[in-house]
Amino acid sequence: MTAITGSRATAPKPTPRPKPDPVRVRGGRRAMLALARVEARRLLLHPLVLIALLAYLTLVLWPGAEPEDAHPVLQDIDRETQFGQLLLGLAVLIAVNLALLRSHRRGTDASFSVLVLQPWRRTVAHVLSVLPTVLVGALIVAGQFTAAALKPGAVGRGSVAELATGPLLILLPGAVGVLLARVARSAFVAPLAVVAVLALTVVFVADSSSPAWLRGLAPVVFDEGARPLPSDLLGRPAAGHALYLLALAVLVTAGAVLLSGGRTRAVRATALGALGVTVLAVVLQGMAPSDAVRAARELATRDPAKVQDCERHGTTTYCAFPEFTPWIDEWARVTDRVRALAGAPDAERALTVRQRVAALDGPSGVRELAPAAPGEVTATTAWGGERELEFAAGVARGLVVGHERYEGAYCDARGVLVVWLAVQATRDGEAVFERTGDDHNSPGVIHAPATAVPLRGRELAVVQALFARPRGEVERAVKASWAELAAPGTTTDRAAALLGVTAPAETADDREYQCA
Repeated sequence: MTAITGSRATAPKPTPRPKPDPVRVRGGRRAMLALARVEARRLLLHPLVLIALLAYLTLVLWPGAEPEDAHPVLQDIDRETQFGQLLLGLAVLIAVNLALLRSHRRGTDASFSVLVLQPWRRTVAHVLSVLPTVLVGALIVAGQFTAAALKPGAVGRGSVAELATGPLLILLPGAVGVLLARVARSAFVAPLAVVAVLALTVVFVADSSSPAWLRGLAPVVFDEGARPLPSDLLGRPAAGHALYLLALAVLVTAGAVLLSGGRTRAVRATALGALGVTVLAVVLQGMAPSDAVRAARELATRDPAKVQDCERHGTTTYCAFPEFTPWIDEWARVTDRVRALAGAPDAERALTVRQRVAALDGPSGVRELAPAAPGEVTATTAWGGERELEFAAGVARGLVVGHERYEGAYCDARGVLVVWLAVQATRDGEAVFERTGDDHNSPGVIHAPATAVPLRGRELAVVQALFARPRGEVERAVKASWAELAAPGTTTDRAAALLGVTAPAETADDREYQCA
């Protein structure tokens, strides 16, 4: 038996297996971008997104039925682009949420653990997939605004920040959809979020008495006042609101990445920075409007002559805010038509047409304009269709009565004369006059810029009888009897006789009117 000598024998050490090479970040980025491209195509072709996009384009491309659409005010048009973008963004919210939950619905979550793409990079890829839809929204906004700006009657100027708000209303809901998919694996959460967003928007927007910073928390803030305002009187924190939406989108995205395991310093720093910018944007929105804007509103409302440009055409002087001076030729056309139908000497009476605004409450204000000084006729910041008839009534009243104070209905020849002049001086005047009565449920009333020009049923019947007669005959009769027709106290019966028609008897309803 062989003796064992020396030290104890040791087993050979196993050869260590080579460690797999770590996945390069560069390769992960390429995979992330590849996934983003695939998901972007799926998102654009998602039925819900296509339906929202089709509905949005239909509203944008549908020809404007209102004559006012031919005279757009661009500082209102830029805001009008936002609601359609929000609807598209809400569709994206649901679609991108469903895209992230696709693997959960199909039971393939476990297979992702063997892929080179980490969960947080998948999250980033889905956020990036929203960007092509954002670009589509931006192109629609640009096309919509450009089409309005190229119209011959367009005035004013748009805001870059207001226009940028629209695409951000797609980006933010898209990021929210991604976050919700990381928070809850339920397809019902996204539709509930859409309802919540709409409720938030309606609640904060509908209550104009809410503080500015609180209203600014809504995705979109509408200011629908009685009439447009010059752009320097708006005072909307458009830049602050756009910054708020962008920062909030970044914050939501960072939160989704953190929930997906991407807890790096860069992501945490991005989240903290976005939170700070969001708070700053909310503060900036709460500071609007500035003292300078408030002072400008006060001046434009109380003493517009100090900030207006004036042009003289014959015996009429036209004064408008600088952005609206292109409309002076339109005002002059209507004024000249009224003067051409009037009789001497009032046809050459000196008048000042002055554009006026009620800007003290900002763009959401609904205050009515006070009557202008004697010898002045009010023009507003809206034009076309009914606005043309209303302006013509103001000019006719300026020639016949000489002031805009409301003293009651003109229960005599002056009411017949003013309304006939206004209707005949307006393009398609009879149709516009009839449509105005139907829309406001007040036949015989022209809602002139400052105070209305109402007719009783009796005077309205005389005017309608004049429409049935040849215009040339009525025009000659008006000029021949102008002095008597324009004189206070000339009865409706006498006016009808002078103009070759018959006035109906006074009714009980007629006697209820307060007469000037």
